[in-house]
Amino acid sequence: MSETKEPIVLSFIEGDIVSLCPANADHINLYASWMNNPVTRKYARFNMPQTIDELKKMFEPRKEEVKEDIFFEIWHKKDNKPVGYANLFRIQWFTRNANIFILIDPEYWGKNIGTEAGKLVLDYAYKELNLHKITARMFEPNKASLRIAKKIGFKHEITLKKEVYIDGEHLDVLEYVIFKDDWMSS
Repeated sequence: MSETKEPIVLSFIEGDIVSLCPANADHINLYASWMNNPVTRKYARFNMPQTIDELKKMFEPRKEEVKEDIFFEIWHKKDNKPVGYANLFRIQWFTRNANIFILIDPEYWGKNIGTEAGKLVLDYAYKELNLHKITARMFEPNKASLRIAKKIGFKHEITLKKEVYIDGEHLDVLEYVIFKDDWMSS
Protein backbone atom coordinates (compact mmCIF):
# COMPACT_ATOMS: atom_id res chain seq x y z
CA MET A 1 0.00 0.00 0.00
CA SER A 2 1.48 3.34 -1.02
CA GLU A 3 1.41 6.18 1.43
CA THR A 4 -0.05 9.48 0.21
CA LYS A 5 2.32 12.29 0.90
CA GLU A 6 0.74 15.54 2.15
CA PRO A 7 2.03 18.59 0.30
CA ILE A 8 4.19 20.94 2.31
CA VAL A 9 2.68 24.41 2.47
CA LEU A 10 5.12 27.16 3.39
CA SER A 11 2.53 29.78 4.21
CA PHE A 12 3.81 33.34 4.21
CA ILE A 13 0.47 35.16 4.62
CA GLU A 14 -2.72 33.56 5.92
CA GLY A 15 -6.22 34.45 4.74
CA ASP A 16 -9.58 32.84 5.42
CA ILE A 17 -9.80 30.79 2.21
CA VAL A 18 -6.27 31.10 0.81
CA SER A 19 -2.69 31.34 1.94
CA LEU A 20 0.00 33.16 0.03
CA CYS A 21 3.10 31.01 -0.18
CA PRO A 22 6.50 31.42 -1.82
CA ALA A 23 6.71 30.22 -5.41
CA ASN A 24 7.44 26.51 -5.60
CA ALA A 25 9.62 25.12 -8.40
CA ASP A 26 7.89 21.75 -7.97
CA HIS A 27 4.70 23.39 -9.33
CA ILE A 28 6.27 24.75 -12.51
CA ASN A 29 4.13 22.47 -14.71
CA LEU A 30 1.01 23.80 -13.02
CA TYR A 31 2.09 27.42 -13.58
CA ALA A 32 2.71 26.62 -17.26
CA SER A 33 -0.72 25.02 -17.59
CA TRP A 34 -2.40 28.15 -16.20
CA MET A 35 -0.33 30.49 -18.37
CA ASN A 36 -0.96 28.46 -21.54
CA ASN A 37 -4.68 27.91 -20.89
CA PRO A 38 -6.56 29.74 -23.69
CA VAL A 39 -9.10 31.08 -21.20
CA THR A 40 -6.56 32.67 -18.82
CA ARG A 41 -4.03 33.79 -21.38
CA LYS A 42 -6.57 35.77 -23.39
CA TYR A 43 -6.62 38.65 -20.90
CA ALA A 44 -3.31 37.96 -19.16
CA ARG A 45 -1.70 38.46 -22.59
CA PHE A 46 0.64 35.54 -22.58
CA ASN A 47 0.95 35.82 -26.35
CA MET A 48 3.68 33.26 -26.73
CA PRO A 49 3.65 29.72 -25.37
CA GLN A 50 5.23 29.56 -21.93
CA THR A 51 7.69 26.66 -21.78
CA ILE A 52 8.81 24.86 -18.65
CA ASP A 53 12.42 25.90 -19.34
CA GLU A 54 11.43 29.56 -19.63
CA LEU A 55 9.46 29.43 -16.40
CA LYS A 56 12.33 27.72 -14.58
CA LYS A 57 14.32 30.91 -15.12
CA MET A 58 12.15 32.71 -12.58
CA PHE A 59 13.62 30.39 -9.95
CA GLU A 60 17.21 31.10 -10.93
CA PRO A 61 19.14 33.54 -8.73
CA ARG A 62 19.23 37.04 -10.19
CA LYS A 63 22.04 39.54 -9.97
CA GLU A 64 19.68 42.38 -9.14
CA GLU A 65 20.73 44.39 -6.13
CA VAL A 66 17.18 45.27 -5.19
CA LYS A 67 14.23 42.91 -5.59
CA GLU A 68 11.77 44.27 -8.15
CA ASP A 69 9.27 41.40 -8.12
CA ILE A 70 7.61 39.41 -5.33
CA PHE A 71 5.78 36.27 -6.43
CA PHE A 72 3.23 34.39 -4.29
CA GLU A 73 1.59 31.07 -4.99
CA ILE A 74 -2.09 31.17 -4.00
CA TRP A 75 -2.86 28.06 -1.98
CA HIS A 76 -6.52 27.06 -1.51
CA LYS A 77 -6.80 26.01 2.13
CA LYS A 78 -9.88 23.79 1.88
CA ASP A 79 -8.72 21.89 -1.20
CA ASN A 80 -5.09 21.94 -0.01
CA LYS A 81 -3.60 22.85 -3.39
CA PRO A 82 -2.25 25.78 -5.40
CA VAL A 83 -4.92 27.52 -7.49
CA GLY A 84 -3.10 30.54 -8.87
CA TYR A 85 -0.50 33.16 -8.21
CA ALA A 86 -0.25 36.82 -7.31
CA ASN A 87 2.67 39.12 -7.62
CA LEU A 88 3.91 42.60 -7.02
CA PHE A 89 6.13 43.56 -9.92
CA ARG A 90 8.07 46.54 -11.22
CA ILE A 91 8.49 47.64 -7.63
CA GLN A 92 10.02 51.09 -7.61
CA TRP A 93 11.54 51.42 -4.16
CA PHE A 94 12.44 55.09 -4.56
CA THR A 95 8.88 56.18 -5.43
CA ARG A 96 7.35 53.30 -3.40
CA ASN A 97 5.08 52.24 -6.29
CA ALA A 98 4.37 48.79 -7.74
CA ASN A 99 2.01 46.86 -9.96
CA ILE A 100 -0.14 43.90 -8.95
CA PHE A 101 -1.07 40.87 -11.05
CA ILE A 102 -3.27 37.93 -10.07
CA LEU A 103 -3.95 34.77 -12.07
CA ILE A 104 -6.46 32.17 -10.85
CA ASP A 105 -7.09 28.69 -12.25
CA PRO A 106 -10.42 29.03 -14.15
CA GLU A 107 -11.85 26.14 -12.10
CA TYR A 108 -11.67 28.50 -9.09
CA TRP A 109 -13.12 31.63 -10.69
CA GLY A 110 -16.08 33.17 -8.89
CA LYS A 111 -15.05 31.84 -5.47
CA ASN A 112 -13.68 35.11 -4.01
CA ILE A 113 -10.11 33.85 -4.29
CA GLY A 114 -8.83 36.75 -6.41
CA THR A 115 -10.44 39.26 -4.06
CA GLU A 116 -8.95 37.73 -0.93
CA ALA A 117 -5.52 37.23 -2.54
CA GLY A 118 -5.55 40.87 -3.71
CA LYS A 119 -6.40 42.12 -0.23
CA LEU A 120 -3.64 40.01 1.32
CA VAL A 121 -1.09 41.32 -1.18
CA LEU A 122 -2.16 44.94 -0.54
CA ASP A 123 -1.92 44.47 3.23
CA TYR A 124 1.59 43.13 2.78
CA ALA A 125 2.55 45.88 0.31
CA TYR A 126 1.38 48.70 2.55
CA LYS A 127 1.90 47.40 6.09
CA GLU A 128 5.16 45.50 5.64
CA LEU A 129 6.83 47.02 2.58
CA ASN A 130 5.55 50.56 3.16
CA LEU A 131 4.67 51.05 -0.49
CA HIS A 132 2.68 54.13 -1.49
CA LYS A 133 0.71 53.24 -4.64
CA ILE A 134 -0.30 49.97 -6.30
CA THR A 135 -1.50 49.86 -9.91
CA ALA A 136 -3.66 47.17 -11.49
CA ARG A 137 -3.86 47.04 -15.29
CA MET A 138 -6.58 45.21 -17.14
CA PHE A 139 -8.04 45.09 -20.59
CA GLU A 140 -11.45 46.66 -21.07
CA PRO A 141 -13.38 43.44 -21.77
CA ASN A 142 -11.95 41.68 -18.67
CA LYS A 143 -15.00 42.27 -16.48
CA ALA A 144 -13.93 39.79 -13.78
CA SER A 145 -10.66 41.61 -13.08
CA LEU A 146 -12.46 44.93 -13.11
CA ARG A 147 -15.00 43.64 -10.54
CA ILE A 148 -12.21 42.41 -8.27
CA ALA A 149 -10.30 45.70 -8.52
CA LYS A 150 -13.38 47.75 -7.66
CA LYS A 151 -14.38 45.37 -4.85
CA ILE A 152 -10.93 45.74 -3.27
CA GLY A 153 -11.09 49.54 -3.53
CA PHE A 154 -9.03 50.41 -6.61
CA LYS A 155 -10.07 53.61 -8.41
CA HIS A 156 -9.85 54.32 -12.14
CA GLU A 157 -6.83 56.48 -12.97
CA ILE A 158 -6.28 56.28 -16.71
CA THR A 159 -7.54 54.65 -19.90
CA LEU A 160 -5.04 53.88 -22.64
CA LYS A 161 -7.14 53.94 -25.78
CA LYS A 162 -6.84 51.01 -28.22
CA GLU A 163 -3.61 49.89 -26.55
CA VAL A 164 -3.82 46.09 -26.98
CA TYR A 165 -4.79 43.77 -29.79
CA ILE A 166 -7.03 40.86 -28.78
CA ASP A 167 -9.01 38.62 -31.12
CA GLY A 168 -8.62 40.94 -34.11
CA GLU A 169 -9.56 44.10 -32.26
CA HIS A 170 -7.67 46.97 -30.62
CA LEU A 171 -8.99 47.40 -27.07
CA ASP A 172 -8.51 49.85 -24.22
CA VAL A 173 -6.26 49.21 -21.25
CA LEU A 174 -7.64 50.38 -17.92
CA GLU A 175 -5.35 51.37 -15.08
CA TYR A 176 -6.76 51.34 -11.58
CA VAL A 177 -4.83 52.45 -8.50
CA ILE A 178 -5.09 52.39 -4.76
CA PHE A 179 -2.96 54.52 -2.48
CA LYS A 180 -1.71 53.47 0.93
CA ASP A 181 -3.72 56.18 2.72
CA ASP A 182 -6.94 54.99 1.08
CA TRP A 183 -6.18 51.33 1.85
CA MET A 184 -5.31 52.00 5.47
CA SER A 185 -8.47 54.04 6.05
CA SER A 186 -10.84 51.50 4.47
